[in-house]
Amino acid sequence: MGTKRFGRYAALCVSAAGVTAQPAFAEAVKMTGKFAAPYREAALLDSLGIDRFNGRDGRQLEMAIERALSQPDIEGRPHFDLIAAFGGGQGPDGVLSGAVTSGVQESRFKQKQKRCVERESGKDSGKCLREAEVEVDCTRRVVNVNADLRLARTTDGRIIYTAAKPKRDEISWCRGDDPARTVEESVREMIEGIAGEVRRDIAPVVETYSIRFRESTKGLAKELNRPFKDIVRQTQRDLRGACAAWKVMDGQAPNHPSITFDLGLCAEAAGDYHEALDLYRRAAPLIGTGGNEAVTGAERVGRLIAAQADDAARGRR
Repeated sequence: MGTKRFGRYAALCVSAAGVTAQPAFAEAVKMTGKFAAPYREAALLDSLGIDRFNGRDGRQLEMAIERALSQPDIEGRPHFDLIAAFGGGQGPDGVLSGAVTSGVQESRFKQKQKRCVERESGKDSGKCLREAEVEVDCTRRVVNVNADLRLARTTDGRIIYTAAKPKRDEISWCRGDDPARTVEESVREMIEGIAGEVRRDIAPVVETYSIRFRESTKGLAKELNRPFKDIVRQTQRDLRGACAAWKVMDGQAPNHPSITFDLGLCAEAAGDYHEALDLYRRAAPLIGTGGNEAVTGAERVGRLIAAQADDAARGRR
């Protein structure tokens, strides 16, 4: 494995982080990485136009998506150039359109609640003298927002993203209380949620995350148990040195599941994603038990590799 720089975002911003006060929690490495969008063809577009969304709340969703896609990435600029869907000059590489439907349903029901049934001097402001379970009138409100979206590539008209985003908000309140939020507030919150989901669907996302080192010494020679645990603790003060020590130990105990996995995590922290992918794939059958942490690790670095490939493809145009 070649030497990699620790620190910049493409190689992950790395800092050791773990909980030492509670031994039940394993030491971990904290990283920041850029993950590919689930809809990679959409993410490859350089520019995007947002067309009119049909429906009473369509305009609100248009603006919410525009705000979400205008958020800068780790390089300080939006992933897409947002331009008018139709108009003069060169058009966008893709056009996002859709429709929004919404509805409100209210129903009445009764519910038992503890209420004051007797007050001092018989006045509402008087001290409560007796409480009892009484049946009160209540209201249940359900607000539904459904958005259907599609993104067409303008060069060939091909639909490269389509999604249905149903949202539901339910609240209840009883006589004498106020609802927790208005219908407008419910709709606005769901619209913002849909816009955020659309951004995560079609644009890469930068995330900071922590992955624990594997500490199990099962199957490891007895004389290596203590040195292995010392290396795990070393990750919290000298990650690079700990990773080098694991590489030496790998020669002493080849194909040990924990050592192989931890070397994969070292490679991921150093930004050597292809090496990490190879090590996680090797560790997965050694650990066993189906969808283990190595399988998850392989899937994770696969998205990191895909994001690098997508950035390279966009840069070549």
